[in-house]
Amino acid sequence: MKEKMTNWMDLFVESINYILITYALSNMAMLFQHSVLFVLFFASEIWVMGNYWRKVYEITKSKVGSALLLIACFLLHIGFVYFVGRAVGEIVPFRQ
Repeated sequence: MKEKMTNWMDLFVESINYILITYALSNMAMLFQHSVLFVLFFASEIWVMGNYWRKVYEITKSKVGSALLLIACFLLHIGFVYFVGRAVGEIVPFRQ
């Protein structure tokens, strides 16, 4: 029983981390959309997605369950970007 609760807590924490990290990476990718750095942040999003799926698969031992949870979290991330919006700003160098 305690192990099952720990697994649910791990899934919850991993999902929240995934959503927040991909939201931040999406904002950075959109901020650098006219720069070569866009590729770096986009690739980082893909890497985080792969790590999240692997971690969820280790916990659930189900490829279908892992894929469904990944899709649900991805849709939450997209909804977060759409409804909350993106961080708007400009790149300011440290030295001026």
